[in-house]
Amino acid sequence: MTAFCKAATVLAMLATVSLRAADVPMKTVSIDEFFAGQLQTLPLKLDLPKAYVHAEGLKVRDSYTYWMLPSEIKTVAERGDLPQTGYVWGKISRDIGYLAEQKKFSHEDDLKAELAAAGHELMAQKKRDAGGFAIIASIVSYKLEDGSQRLIYSAYIATNIETNCLFLSYSPPTDFSKEQAVKVWDTIIESIAKR
Repeated sequence: MTAFCKAATVLAMLATVSLRAADVPMKTVSIDEFFAGQLQTLPLKLDLPKAYVHAEGLKVRDSYTYWMLPSEIKTVAERGDLPQTGYVWGKISRDIGYLAEQKKFSHEDDLKAELAAAGHELMAQKKRDAGGFAIIASIVSYKLEDGSQRLIYSAYIATNIETNCLFLSYSPPTDFSKEQAVKVWDTIIESIAKR
C-alpha cells in the first residue's frame, strides 16, 4: 500500500469518527419533562441525544434525574453502575445560587482555586443567557483516585430563585473522543432556550 493510500485510509477513518458525534441525532424536551415533573414549571427546553429516555425506576435522591439508552436502565437499576454508553443527569442544586444583581453564580469567583486545590483543572467555561435564565457551563479535568483524569461536563442554570439552580451534567460514551464529547455537550448547552 502506498503512503498516499495509507493516508487516504486514515483520513477516511477520521472522517467517519468525526461524523459520528456530528450526526448524534438530538431531540428537544422541556426542562419539566427532563426533571420528570419534580420542579415548578420553568419555560425552558433543551436538546438531548435522541436515543436517551428518562430512566424511570432508578433509586435516586429527590430531584435527581437520569437520561440514558433504554437498554441500560434495567442493568443500572440492578447494579447501580452508570452506563459506559453515556447519559445525561441533573438535579436541583440548593447550594449554588445565582446572584442576579452581580450577574454571577455564587460559586464562580472561587471555582478555579477550589478545583486546583483538589487536583482538578477548569479546562473551559462559558456563560450565556437563555431568555432571562443565566447558564454557566464548564468542562473540568477531574483527577480520579487512581491518579487518572476524566473530563466532567457540567452546567448550572439559574431558576431566578437566588438560592437554587438546576445542575446538568453529561457523561459521554467511553468510546467518544474529547472532540466528539465536546460537540455533543456544546449542542446541549446551546440548545437551552425559552420555550
